Amino acid sequence: MNSLENVLATHQRVVEEGYTKPGDLRYRAYAVSTLRGGVGKSTITFNLAYELAQHRSLLVADMCAQCNLTENLMRDQEPEVTVLETLQPILLGPAFGTAPEDASYRVSTYCDSFKLAKPTFLMPGNAELFAFPSMLYQQLQTAHAQKNTGAVKSLLESLKIAMNKEAAEKKAEGILIDTSPFYAGGTHLAWCAADAVIIPVRVDEHSLESLELTLGLLSKPEKDFSVWNERAGGRAGPRVAAIVMTMMGSKSQLRATPDRASRMYIERAIAIAERYAGLFDYPNPADAFVVTDDFVSSGRISGAKSIPISKLKIGSFHSVEGKRLQVNSSAQRYQREIAYLVSVL
Repeated sequence: MNSLENVLATHQRVVEEGYTKPGDLRYRAYAVSTLRGGVGKSTITFNLAYELAQHRSLLVADMCAQCNLTENLMRDQEPEVTVLETLQPILLGPAFGTAPEDASYRVSTYCDSFKLAKPTFLMPGNAELFAFPSMLYQQLQTAHAQKNTGAVKSLLESLKIAMNKEAAEKKAEGILIDTSPFYAGGTHLAWCAADAVIIPVRVDEHSLESLELTLGLLSKPEKDFSVWNERAGGRAGPRVAAIVMTMMGSKSQLRATPDRASRMYIERAIAIAERYAGLFDYPNPADAFVVTDDFVSSGRISGAKSIPISKLKIGSFHSVEGKRLQVNSSAQRYQREIAYLVSVL
């Protein structure tokens, strides 16, 4: 079998048998990242947070100015302490106050789905993260102009330092970071804080371009991420833990068989990944691919009601934006796909 056939055969086993890979999680800190909006990143991150919290205590950070993950985990709340209040004093000094002693919120206080999970804590996002890049790069340029390699490294690792401190205080064993669809600023710091990245890729042209751009930024020495890592004394970047093909159309009449267009996009994404094989721990980058369907109403219910897909009950009804939606039997397929994604990590 070629790489595409292997990915499709694995997906069929996942859907029909609930197949998962044996073994433990390979990394401590993950960032869900893609340089393209509208690919299902927030849905994946929310569901990953829940699934990871079944096995280990978890610290989550929302580094996206849209704050979708914060809304999912702390619905209708306006947290006084966000990740920005934590990072500003580190980046700008004591004139901006001191970093909060307690920088995270217990998720189960706001999201009932996490009450039976391992302790999970959130460092909420902030809309002002849109302006964060100018703050970060001004400080980085100043440190670099002074040839202060240590300061450059400390700035790049400010999120990592803050999250490690908070994780130690909350006894969190794992770290998960949601990022924005823009590289500069928060996403840059998330890549510096993560051991590995999870890259969602929608089945469209822009997402394939984004995948190429993301893998290039992570690996090419002339790109900004590598340039700053060198200026910091030679920092290593994260590995690629998984590429998640999202919103697969299943127009085929065969169960667990993506339609022809979807198969074409998977094949092209595999070809891109193979050009950056050095970023993967798998001998064949195709082994890091996870196929997920278009979650349709189940995804809308999951996001709007803060209910993980694995907790949706088939046949149940939910009101979302004035519409009455029902969880149909396809939810079982989605649940198995999410479980397989976790096993790949």
